[in-house]
Amino acid sequence: MKKTLLAVLLTFSVLSGCSAVEDVTNGINYVPEATEYINDVQQFSKDIPALAENALSDQNARAELEKALQDMNADIKDFNELVPPSVFEDVHNQVMEHNQSLQEGIDKYLGAVKNGEITSDLLEQSGLLDEIAVYSDLLNEIKKLGE
Repeated sequence: MKKTLLAVLLTFSVLSGCSAVEDVTNGINYVPEATEYINDVQQFSKDIPALAENALSDQNARAELEKALQDMNADIKDFNELVPPSVFEDVHNQVMEHNQSLQEGIDKYLGAVKNGEITSDLLEQSGLLDEIAVYSDLLNEIKKLGE
């Protein structure tokens, strides 16, 4: 009986230890990946106005805009698939909530681009740039938690 209890306790201890090690490993990987992602989102917000402006009159620029929107959608999907360590779960969930809004704005804008309905004020109306402003605060929170 004592051996069985000892075996159960030892198994539980080992499994708990593995979880802690996995959490640390995820944390080491998570901070740089999350930082890179948010930096990409911020760069996207800087690039997209010029791409949108050029796309009004240039078919090649329209294709480039479409690709940038699709790439950002793929980046969002990749980030959402990250498994954060427990200490980052709250901020990760906040990023995912904003990602959903961002993705909806991108999809709306992308649909307009594909349908040839792009206008000079469409970017503002889509709310894309407004949503992106929140990511700076989230990046600061991730960096603070990573210290």
